[in-house]
Amino acid sequence: MARVLVTGARGMLGRRMVEVFGQRHEVIPTAHSASPEAEALDITDRAAVARIVARTAPDWIVNAAAYTAVDRAESEEALAMLVNANGPRELASAACASGARLLHVSTDFVFRGEGKEPLDEKAPAGPVGAYARSKWAGEEAVRHLLPRALILRVAWLFGPDGKNFVDTILKAAREGRSLRVVADQWGTPTFTVDAAEAALAVMEAGLEGTVHAANTGVTSWHAFATEACRIAGLSTEVQPITTADWPTPARRPQYSALHNRVLEERLGRRQRSWQEALKDHISRSIAS
Repeated sequence: MARVLVTGARGMLGRRMVEVFGQRHEVIPTAHSASPEAEALDITDRAAVARIVARTAPDWIVNAAAYTAVDRAESEEALAMLVNANGPRELASAACASGARLLHVSTDFVFRGEGKEPLDEKAPAGPVGAYARSKWAGEEAVRHLLPRALILRVAWLFGPDGKNFVDTILKAAREGRSLRVVADQWGTPTFTVDAAEAALAVMEAGLEGTVHAANTGVTSWHAFATEACRIAGLSTEVQPITTADWPTPARRPQYSALHNRVLEERLGRRQRSWQEALKDHISRSIAS
């Protein structure tokens, strides 16, 4: 049994990591503000990070904390860099000093998104936009300080206990609102439960380097929304639009689908399809 310090434990992915890791290991959950379910930890505060790592002596630090406001980051790049680059750097520094291993969560946004084939872990990065630059800077800081660190990339996250595209679409459909969704951006949705289980598997296997952990299959936002409505039994029409029809402050990758080559080749682990995961999420939501 390992002792695992989890940051961002109240976030959508962090909650699932606490839940999944806690079934097999001792978990110490932390979040930016204290609550009954997590101890307070500001990952950008060097002294605070050093204190909690020294006190808890974790075998692993799992960083699920992040600044995720993609569009707002265009006007708050300094804050995005503070959380997404400086924060991981402080965690990596503390891990280096204590001998702990580090698993850091990253994103498909580190890719420029101009290709047509799923990107594996060796594909060159090309971040565009403030959020993307901040996440890439975090990856690079971790690699520099801890060459043996694990960097787990996910994309298009959805799951319980957090704001996400699927729940937003279904809420709008149930309220009878018209749906217009971008059809020319392509990626690989990632169910938080599946990502957390993949993270546990790579941690227990002692892997190093970068690992992709999206669900399998490539889709567009429009097809993703259409399938969510179908599974939920909603007849709402989802109108396809182009990126140009829906301008945003931050540029999104046009094609950032992930290929989980390391999971498949090193662990023989194939993530289930995004359609299966979507059905699971919607079933859980209805049941709750």
